[in-house]
Amino acid sequence: MQLPVSAVGDNFSTLFAFLPIGAYRSQPDGRQLRANPALVRLNGYDSEADMLRAVHNIALEWYVLPDRRAEFMARLEAAGTLTGFESEVYRHKTRERLWVSENAHAVRDEQGQVLYYEGTVEDITERVAAREALRRSQAQLQQIVELVPGMVYRVLVLPGGQRRATFSSAGSRALFGLEPEQVIADGQAMHRLRHPEDRARIEAETERTAAAGVPLHIEFRALLDSGEVKWVQVYSAAAPPEEGYPVRVGLAFDITARKAAEQALQDNSELWKQALESSGDGVWDWHVQAGVQVLSPKCKALYGFAQGELPDTADALDSRTHPDDLQAMRAAREAHFAGRTPAYINEHRVQCTDGQWKWVLSRGIVISRDAHGGPLRMIGTHTDITAVHQAQTLRHERDRAAAADLAKSQFLSRVSHELRTPLNAILGFAQLLDMQPGDGERQRGWLRQVLASGAHLLALVDDILDLSAVQTGQLRVAQEAVPLRPVLAEVMAMLASSAAAAGVWVFDDSDPAATLSVRGDRKRLVQVLSNLLSNAIKYNGHGGWVRVQAEQHDDDIELRVADNGPGLSEAQRARLFQPFERLEAQRGTVAGTGLGLALARQFTEAMGGSIGVASEPGVGSVFSLRLPAA
Repeated sequence: MQLPVSAVGDNFSTLFAFLPIGAYRSQPDGRQLRANPALVRLNGYDSEADMLRAVHNIALEWYVLPDRRAEFMARLEAAGTLTGFESEVYRHKTRERLWVSENAHAVRDEQGQVLYYEGTVEDITERVAAREALRRSQAQLQQIVELVPGMVYRVLVLPGGQRRATFSSAGSRALFGLEPEQVIADGQAMHRLRHPEDRARIEAETERTAAAGVPLHIEFRALLDSGEVKWVQVYSAAAPPEEGYPVRVGLAFDITARKAAEQALQDNSELWKQALESSGDGVWDWHVQAGVQVLSPKCKALYGFAQGELPDTADALDSRTHPDDLQAMRAAREAHFAGRTPAYINEHRVQCTDGQWKWVLSRGIVISRDAHGGPLRMIGTHTDITAVHQAQTLRHERDRAAAADLAKSQFLSRVSHELRTPLNAILGFAQLLDMQPGDGERQRGWLRQVLASGAHLLALVDDILDLSAVQTGQLRVAQEAVPLRPVLAEVMAMLASSAAAAGVWVFDDSDPAATLSVRGDRKRLVQVLSNLLSNAIKYNGHGGWVRVQAEQHDDDIELRVADNGPGLSEAQRARLFQPFERLEAQRGTVAGTGLGLALARQFTEAMGGSIGVASEPGVGSVFSLRLPAA
């Protein structure tokens, strides 16, 4: 950017004094020429003069990485402007580390020589921390998924039976001989490996479960490109749709060993048991009418029992089955006993010796019946599927994260709407000032409107940042002894002019001799009390009163802010502490954002306290704030 010096002038204050983010002018050698109040505060100073005296060389004093300033100047020289230049810097006075984003341009004289740099600085420490937390969370989720045995996948079901995979774990390599990238690039890759003799059965079962809205649980053979045949067990369920298409997530396991063992069972039950034990499953052999159920060592070890620690009775495991699962398990067993199902299959939880609940897939078949068709002997297996249910929990967490992301988007939309009105006022009146210069009363009125709108906008932004910090768990709240008397005096002095202008009498009705202190954060306590008093003044009438009282109750201090204003109905009290809820006040003349009481409750609870309200229409309201006594 090349401008003559006369065109630039020294309009820094009028351009940047009221920006909520830092703005500066600096020389190439690193000396600071100008800094707006936001940048002065960001660097920990009280005034621009103090900061300019303290800053000598930005390259050495500000950036954590010494060569960061050189990169800043090189990129600025190459492009003329710089946008979104993120760096870790020191808060100049305190040496606290934080992250900032810079936008800058170079101002040159008529010969093209750089006179100075101008730009803005925004504190993005919370944004960088959130970004890093998300990265770590995604990495941890990926690690967990890769530990799940078998293959975890996610597919979009497209028209015509086509599918497009959007995720595949590395388990696809061992299961199907396919790299995860191959599965994602070719949505039909896994389908082509289905054994020709099983395809019709798989499609029919897939369509049936989809139509019924239930999870799919199926076993089939896969014919690999190498010619090898594997038995595969698949669990899949519907997930929230994406791009307008149904989504399914699932797990696929290699059960070839178990299938081979089941085949061997047809020839020799003992060989079948030994083979199945080697695959990791527990085996049970139930002589139904005798009431004897023999559990293999592997089956007992599955729940933490040694060989002689669990009796060979039919109810040995039934008694350890989760009460919520017991009825469904017995119903599935009775259906097979009655011949309504070809095999007994059920998933349920069993309590281990350490008190933990383990999910198992219990499968069995009656191999002998009496003359009347009653079951005599039943054999089966227990497979540990805890990892499968853990994966389902991960999916639920992901769905909740998606819902939270949607709520965040709605929140930002509301914020944009709230910001637009005061910002338009600022811009509109600023344009009028530019079109009609002068210093008359009319123009001063416009300027007052600009300042009022700007203050409203800044207060809203501050409230939003506080609310965001609370919701993301990043709010820092001190726990220290805070004397109440100085805090009340500060808040009442701060609101004295507002009360006088509104014609409302505010007084402290506490015992003047009481020396009460609470445990909490002084800054947040000032915010909470100033909000309660400000509301009591704003929504009162001329000649009204606001009374503040503080009393100790055992280990708590109670502060009450009472007024004789219009009061609140029961329906209004139910919505009172919701963000952006102003109880129809937005149609009146009282300014506000609807965030004050929501933040007051969040701050109070963060300090270990509580806040409540008692109110009656036409009588007034009493807000009660309880905090631990110091």
